[in-house]
Amino acid sequence: MKKISIATLLLLGVFTALFFYERYSEQNEQRRQQTATLLSRCVNESLLSLFRLQANDWRRQSGFYPVEAQRLSENAAALPGRLLEGESFPEWQVAVDICEEFTDHSNAQHRIIFNTLGKFAALPVGDNRLLDDGRARRQLRRRAGSLEVGARAADRYLADLKRDFAQLVSSSGLSAATKLQVEHEVNAEVLDHYRKGHYSLSGVLAHLERVKAYYSLLVDNPRGWTLRTGSLYFHDRALRREVEQLNSAVLQGEGEFFANWAQVMESQ
Repeated sequence: MKKISIATLLLLGVFTALFFYERYSEQNEQRRQQTATLLSRCVNESLLSLFRLQANDWRRQSGFYPVEAQRLSENAAALPGRLLEGESFPEWQVAVDICEEFTDHSNAQHRIIFNTLGKFAALPVGDNRLLDDGRARRQLRRRAGSLEVGARAADRYLADLKRDFAQLVSSSGLSAATKLQVEHEVNAEVLDHYRKGHYSLSGVLAHLERVKAYYSLLVDNPRGWTLRTGSLYFHDRALRREVEQLNSAVLQGEGEFFANWAQVMESQ
């Protein structure tokens, strides 16, 4: 009788341990899933922001970047409150911190690309009155140089986004199992649905070079022309032909130049 009681107690102990282990495993799995969902939604918010930025008409709304940066920050900050089920837990807070830092990275990357585009678009490129305004010409050179940096950042946008996110997750305090689940979730639910668009880095850089060449040619040959009421009058026929060819190339390429910035990324 005593042996039966001991065996029964041992069996009950085993069943109890198995029950609590199963509950513990289920809870951990649910928490890993919540963490992965938060981070996949966080990455998606940054990509949605990129799509809003590239859809903007920068010639009409050159100051759109700060508005969108604020919107992304607010959307990402609202995710934890919307997605958390039950009480917070340590890995959840780690994920919240990753999301916040990743969003900051995204806004910084968007600033390099699109804020510089907006500042360039705000300049009256093609307006000959720039030739009488040394400060405006210096601004043009600076902003064109900054936009070259932005153009290269746009070309590698997706690769940089993936690298930044992977580094944040890798160096975080998330468990190995959670990291694997996050990687799977972010790829399957977000990144696999996007790809690099038809953005042409060479096309963008070529247009910027033409703009700079147009103004440099005129500034370097001040005796070959006169500016009267905003119009150019030439004293040198060869200079006139060269300037007109460059000006025509700038004007014809402007539409394609701005269209390029709408094709940084695309869905698939």
